[in-house]
Amino acid sequence: MRTFLILLLMTIGLHSFGQYPFERYPAIKYKEYANWKKIDKSGRRGFTMTIPKFFNKKYSLTIQITSGGWDSSYISLFRNGKQIQHVFEPMEINKYVDFPPVRVADINGDNMPDCKLQISYMGNGIAALNTRIIYLFQHSNHTFTKISYLDMIDGPYESDARPERDFNGDGNYEIITRSLTEYNEHSYWVYNLYNFKHNTLVSVNNKYNYPIMIQFLNRENFEVTRKISRQRMKDFAEKRPEEFSQAF
Repeated sequence: MRTFLILLLMTIGLHSFGQYPFERYPAIKYKEYANWKKIDKSGRRGFTMTIPKFFNKKYSLTIQITSGGWDSSYISLFRNGKQIQHVFEPMEINKYVDFPPVRVADINGDNMPDCKLQISYMGNGIAALNTRIIYLFQHSNHTFTKISYLDMIDGPYESDARPERDFNGDGNYEIITRSLTEYNEHSYWVYNLYNFKHNTLVSVNNKYNYPIMIQFLNRENFEVTRKISRQRMKDFAEKRPEEFSQAF
């Protein structure tokens, strides 16, 4: 019984105080909007939402995401009710799930709000972590670049979002992606770093000595593995996240 209690306390302590290396840096702070309405008529299904006073704290942004069939959907954007963009997204929308909130913040430090969506693929087991990350980066002409990719979040719930972190205090928050790989008969989480620059995602791994790799164990683990050298980890760097998609 004493041994069990010691193990339980160790587990609680690890969960409470464990920290990934990137969590020492300031996390972005979002405003969240969750007032989605379902669209299900005339062969179209999906979701729509209006965010008031989005552009210049004056004009609204409406986001509509509708299914385009197998592994496809479309994102339509409206400024004060007038459509400004219609872009393709390689993910099918499931109308039977609660749609996640839109997170709004200035991600790349240009003093204009951007949007982030995190949509689950609804898998089982470890596949339940598979998530589509979608960014809408605003430009000065109030159009957007849509960036999306496949990620594996830090837990099975939408609240397990991994926020962007500002590694160097420049206001352009680093985007942290996670994938799972095998090496020498072990499984590892691989974390890559990106910034939104030049209208796309640009790897900043070399700037911060990333990627890092953390061994996948049957317990919580936050430590960069010592089984692989930091130089060898660079071989697992990704120029773009998995299933990367971009549209203007």
